[in-house]
Amino acid sequence: MADTSFTLKIVTPTEVFFEGQAVSVVAPGALGYLGILQNHAPFITTVSKGDLIFRDPEGKTQTFKVEDGFLEVLKNKVLILTDKVQY
Repeated sequence: MADTSFTLKIVTPTEVFFEGQAVSVVAPGALGYLGILQNHAPFITTVSKGDLIFRDPEGKTQTFKVEDGFLEVLKNKVLILTDKVQY
């Protein structure tokens, strides 16, 4: 089976909260939730308060609560800069 993962990094003002591989991300955007898979087109958007859900290459789904921030997709890397994140 082909590798469909990409790098996900979640950063707050005080720490790198998470850095690892994901196969899908669902994030709360200003206009609603958005989904990201491998080879997504590059873009930058705002993140709103809500649930950030991602699935790792082993199929495990994780959910974090995030506050306002920004999300960037570029060359199979997703960077989320948020004011606050928690389990």
